Amino acid sequence: MAESYQALLERAVNDLLAAFEVNAPPIPVEVMLQRPKPDMWQRVNLSELSAAFVNVRERYSPRMSIARLLVRYVCRSEWGAVRQLAQFQGDEQAVRIFARTLLMPRSLLEILPESNRNPVTVSYRFEVPEDEARVRLIELGYSVKSN
Repeated sequence: MAESYQALLERAVNDLLAAFEVNAPPIPVEVMLQRPKPDMWQRVNLSELSAAFVNVRERYSPRMSIARLLVRYVCRSEWGAVRQLAQFQGDEQAVRIFARTLLMPRSLLEILPESNRNPVTVSYRFEVPEDEARVRLIELGYSVKSN
């Protein structure tokens, strides 16, 4: 994904965080889906989701599934269209990148002390699977030691 796409996603995530008054991890993606602000998307009842939808491989895998669902709603909404996010609809790789960006925003990762910018700590603080934390840190250019 081109740098300009990543910048676009970061701006959209910052707008979402501001709209929902989020200033610390973990990002409340479940609340965002269920209680959208006016002119965003239709409210989602998470109890209606099938078990097959939610990935439960790891402790925080369900949050990644919920984040991807939220990203799909955002991209299809008027709110998302205004922010040029409609282009990501149907692009599963872009949805995954957007979901990681949403759950681990650059702005909140940069607040962490450098010594805490590692997959284990990020996984714990942001409530995301460790492998997703590793990918996100690499996307942002952080040096990540392999296990």
